[in-house]
Amino acid sequence: MIRVLIQKSFWGTLPILLFILAFASNVAAQISSIGGFEGDMPSYWMKGTEPSGSTLEWATDQSRSMGKSLKITKGATTEAAVWESENMADFWSPQHYKDVDIKIGAWVRTEGVNTDPQTEDEKWKISYTFYDSSGALIGETVMDIDQNTASSGEFYADTNGVGATILPEDSWTTIIKFIGGKDATGTVWADDFMLYGRGGAWAGQDWNTAVGVPTGWIYWLPPIGGNDGEITNGFENTTVTTDEAHSGTHSLKFDLPFTREPHDAFVGTKRMMMLNGAGLIRGGGTKVVMRVSVWLKASDLVPDSAALWPETWAVGFTYGFWKGVGNNDGWNSIDGYPQDVQFVLPAVTEFDWIGYSIDVPVPDDPEAVAMSVRLHVYSRFTGTIYWDDLEVRPVTVTDVENDSFIPAVFEVSQNYPNPFNPSTIINYSIPQQSYVLIKIYDIVGREVKTLVSEEKSPGYYNVVWNADNNYGSKVATGIYIYRIIAGNYIQSKKMILLK
Repeated sequence: MIRVLIQKSFWGTLPILLFILAFASNVAAQISSIGGFEGDMPSYWMKGTEPSGSTLEWATDQSRSMGKSLKITKGATTEAAVWESENMADFWSPQHYKDVDIKIGAWVRTEGVNTDPQTEDEKWKISYTFYDSSGALIGETVMDIDQNTASSGEFYADTNGVGATILPEDSWTTIIKFIGGKDATGTVWADDFMLYGRGGAWAGQDWNTAVGVPTGWIYWLPPIGGNDGEITNGFENTTVTTDEAHSGTHSLKFDLPFTREPHDAFVGTKRMMMLNGAGLIRGGGTKVVMRVSVWLKASDLVPDSAALWPETWAVGFTYGFWKGVGNNDGWNSIDGYPQDVQFVLPAVTEFDWIGYSIDVPVPDDPEAVAMSVRLHVYSRFTGTIYWDDLEVRPVTVTDVENDSFIPAVFEVSQNYPNPFNPSTIINYSIPQQSYVLIKIYDIVGREVKTLVSEEKSPGYYNVVWNADNNYGSKVATGIYIYRIIAGNYIQSKKMILLK
């Protein structure tokens, strides 16, 4: 089924096709490893040091927003245990600005920590370090976490004082550290880091100050993206959850109450270079488009709201093209990017997983070398909605000669839908002439069906399994394995048939 929607941009409107996925298409390799939400590390954060006797966790047992926090548990160790950020002057604002009284810190919670520290090594700390455009150190602000009592019992704000952090020059690299000194003991959680100008002054943007999304993702959540250590309007409930998943075990969940105040928000990708096996993808004469797709599941919807507020009771994509992936690379200026595309949701109170996809032309501009996609929740949307399996893939327009890409690698995708009934689709790519064999097996290894057994030219393919065996009989509910052999490439994946 195809639905024609109106795509709204910040500068105007133009028509574009939005597809509800009912079948697979031959597509090129993903330009990004971002897709699902299976990552095991928070975006913008890494384990700096984790000496023996300490444990660093991306924890779910305590959090202040978004369901996760940074956690350090330790006894006495040979060196400090440290969570360390990437550059927090990134993406939106490439600098943290001079001559601004900047409030920084984090919300922390302690349990069983050593009290009354006598040395620096016995202290728990949060530090912010600032560097100029050449990488030279500007300065550091260190905040000691309260160790007057062993356990705080709740999260509290640990921040710098008024006038304590005023930079003499712009910081182009800002690094945050959450530190358990080598002789510090106990357990501490840190969440909702903050960096913003006091008195409404603009200090620059600080990304992923709450630590709820995995590597490769960013977010902007009310009231000001999380800069001030606060997330509101129900978006504090935004989590990467195991409640539901289209594939794997995790998905992104927005859980927005009917009573919330209107406000837009998104969780989106960091910038992705548009590359395939042949190099940089270009628009213009090659007629390349990017196919952006995602899977949604929802409940507690109020369908009448879509008629009442057709442009604001909605979810969708916001996409755009960039001049690069660096923190000072601006938007591509052609065609009025960034663009908003709103999905037509079923007029029901809940629905199971549905795939949405849009084809986006690559601008005819040599500076358009990177792309980003936001999973956008508009201002009046309420209900619970799950997102999973975002894909960004280059495809070609069918009326152009030589309209195919040569895959860079052998690849077989997870079948979809999965679980399925009565049929499912398997996509695969072949970078060179190969004999391809795809077979279905039951869980104990008995052959059920041969789907493909033939020589294939390089390209992108899909095959449908209708839950039957080699004799045409339907098979029972259960777990099945599909296996592809193509040249020296061998890969197996599980799928589930539910009747």
